[in-house]
Amino acid sequence: MKILIVKLGALGDVVRTTVLLSELTGEIHWLSKTNSKDLLNSLKISKKYFIENNKDLLKLQDEYFDLVISLDEEKEVLEIVKKIKTKRLIGIYLDSNGDINYTKESSYWFDMSLSSKFGKKRADELKYENTKSVSQILIEMIGKKWIGQEYDFGIIPERFEKVRNKIGLIKVCTGIWPNKAWKGYEILKEKLEEKYEVNFLEIKNSLKEHIDEINNCELVVCGDTLGMHIALALKKKLVILFNCTPPQEIYGYNMVIKIISPLLEKYMYKKSRDFEAISAINVGNVYNAVIKNLKK
Repeated sequence: MKILIVKLGALGDVVRTTVLLSELTGEIHWLSKTNSKDLLNSLKISKKYFIENNKDLLKLQDEYFDLVISLDEEKEVLEIVKKIKTKRLIGIYLDSNGDINYTKESSYWFDMSLSSKFGKKRADELKYENTKSVSQILIEMIGKKWIGQEYDFGIIPERFEKVRNKIGLIKVCTGIWPNKAWKGYEILKEKLEEKYEVNFLEIKNSLKEHIDEINNCELVVCGDTLGMHIALALKKKLVILFNCTPPQEIYGYNMVIKIISPLLEKYMYKKSRDFEAISAINVGNVYNAVIKNLKK
């Protein structure tokens, strides 16, 4: 079976989409952006195409797939998907009128999206009501049973003996949700350094360096960010802070303690940067969660 996964967008979303690789068999191809190449190292991926490369897009038009899994809502991407020959498509697409539509299998996810058939108001309501992780939604989208399937981005976790008692703090916050930041990292670092080796982990010259730094930790403290998804893929212990995004969308794989802001409902999906939002989580609560998770 020849399969194409179409997933670009935020890099963290690309990582979490690799959960599909646990259930897909056959010749798997992936269309993404060049900035995601270090996240797509799974041996299950036979071929990668990058949207910035015109030669790749021309090659795609010459291919014939048994299944295309289309997960990106951008019109530019959907125009490309429309030209791809496939026996079956799951996900989002352009219909014969050029309007955005999506298949029944993917409706649970896209009903909550910007492309929802029900409009933004109802989509937001459905998102608040949702109790499933995105990983579960993706697995069920392709007709498989959710049993806690893991991410697969092709990098082996570092040996525990090498990373024991090493803690990474990711205070990097990019993208459209500035309230994912947290004001307590500096104080937390001071408290933890009394007993542990603690470092700030930041994206430096390359994404690969960031991945390597995360891999060199036993535990990572962060928000709902790319680093969180990388740490989950590397099977790291995590303490995750939720200021403005739904905690239920993240599956913890028995490695995660979630700290939920008391003001989460007030700042859910708010795109401005608010001091109250990024200060609401208590440093002591995060510190205690770190100690508890390290003892597991």
